[in-house]
Amino acid sequence: LTKFREEFAKAKHIAIITGAGVSAESGVPTFRGQGGYWRKWQAQDLATPEAFSRDPSLVWEFYHYRREVMRSKMPNPAHLAIAECESRLSQQGRSVVIITQNIDELHHRAGSKHVYEIHGSLFKTRCMSCGEVKANHKSPICPALEGKG
Repeated sequence: LTKFREEFAKAKHIAIITGAGVSAESGVPTFRGQGGYWRKWQAQDLATPEAFSRDPSLVWEFYHYRREVMRSKMPNPAHLAIAECESRLSQQGRSVVIITQNIDELHHRAGSKHVYEIHGSLFKTRCMSCGEVKANHKSPICPALEGKG
């Protein structure tokens, strides 16, 4: 730990990498494991372009359900500590990025500024024709999903 602290104190560029574990503490179901099933399907089988091509309505319902689950979740102490670390180190002139597999936006909600969501976000949609990405936090995302999921 002493050696780590020495090296960390010298670092000018820091990457903090997070995954499901950091958000599980907020009650976010993990993609694999006990929370990895929705109805009778495994989440990883629905979260693909191929699944969307086969059954777009089912995939929309799946993501609508996940978005609704996230409405009750809050950043936990780990998210807040990471945001505080980013802020403090940035004030020292050091660059900090958070690289996350999580699609829940809890790092943003905790106050982190430089977040790279490698799997995207539940709250951003991409047009299949032109590729445009837009944020959308409405609930439901469209009237057809009212009461679904």
